[in-house]
Amino acid sequence: MRTPTCMFPVMTLAALIPLSMPAAAQENPDWPCIQRLVPRISQAQVWGGPEPDPSDWQGDTEINQLASQIAARRLPVEETEELIDAFATAQDRSRRDDRLTALFGRTLEIINADRASIVAGIKRFTERQRQMAERIRKNRGALKETEAGEREDLSEALQWDIRIFNEREQALNYLCEQPVLLEQRAFALGSTITNRLGESD
Repeated sequence: MRTPTCMFPVMTLAALIPLSMPAAAQENPDWPCIQRLVPRISQAQVWGGPEPDPSDWQGDTEINQLASQIAARRLPVEETEELIDAFATAQDRSRRDDRLTALFGRTLEIINADRASIVAGIKRFTERQRQMAERIRKNRGALKETEAGEREDLSEALQWDIRIFNEREQALNYLCEQPVLLEQRAFALGSTITNRLGESD
């Protein structure tokens, strides 16, 4: 026979949700991160070269493939320098700066798309956490009114929900770091490509 688990741990909402939300979250309730929500990375933040023209990389297989490669988070930033150097060296001198500028433009476009997907995922995460917290509140209230024979199952369900909620909250810091890491990556790539502009053979 199972040991009754009707003695549900006394937990206030403070154990589930921080008492004081970050300033960024106060401005946007769907954004739980300390970092301020910025919809996209602007060129001015990470690029010191000329204005990229999207038409310069549309249909350009070489630029699109290399941009996808260096924008990918799985590739260490340190390893992108060699790829960018090889690309710059292979270009005709008369077109090198234009090609490098197009490479940056396409790379930033890919990074911004990746970042937008992450931001949307964080917002969905926040909504799921909000829904779970509300279910926990309701079930905690219902537990007090539940008959003793049914209290054990509800208590176990509550403990499971709280465990999942807390585990997901622990993952939030990692999620919130991802848009910042992409900004840092865009800046590093922008700096590397900018340094190749105007180089002579």
